[in-house]
Amino acid sequence: MEVLDLYDDFANKLNQTIIRGEKIPSEKNIMLSVAFIKNSKNEFLIQKTSKEKGGHYSSTGGHVKRNETGLETIKRELKEELGIDIKNEEINYITTFKYPDKNCIFNVYLLKMDIDLTKIKLQKEEVSEVKYLSQEEINNIIKNDNFLKSHAYIFKHYIL
Repeated sequence: MEVLDLYDDFANKLNQTIIRGEKIPSEKNIMLSVAFIKNSKNEFLIQKTSKEKGGHYSSTGGHVKRNETGLETIKRELKEELGIDIKNEEINYITTFKYPDKNCIFNVYLLKMDIDLTKIKLQKEEVSEVKYLSQEEINNIIKNDNFLKSHAYIFKHYIL
């Protein structure tokens, strides 16, 4: 059972929590963190979610748990999903924004580094595969509606 803090539309933490999966009260939000990893060839490390999670392409990310910061969340998710340890100074904060028409606040991060795919340890319950893709390849996956909608939105509005 994951307990999540609730936030107002301006990413201010409220003194309230919710259990993940419960209906989010109106005019309140949960928070998520998402990171895109860009290598020296200008390709992005993209993961395909497991069949149980929908089999869509996405970047790495997850829910900000109670009393956790967005930065702590993205470091935890990178470790859990890909088995990689990232130092704070390797993470570039991009923005925090309210997702349109959803009760979600997103923290967006960009990491510029070359990660050896053979060193990645996938969390099989969440991720079925990872690969580097060009901007054009990602845009084609988005056009074919096979990229997680929120991550596609972030890629188009904040990463490119």
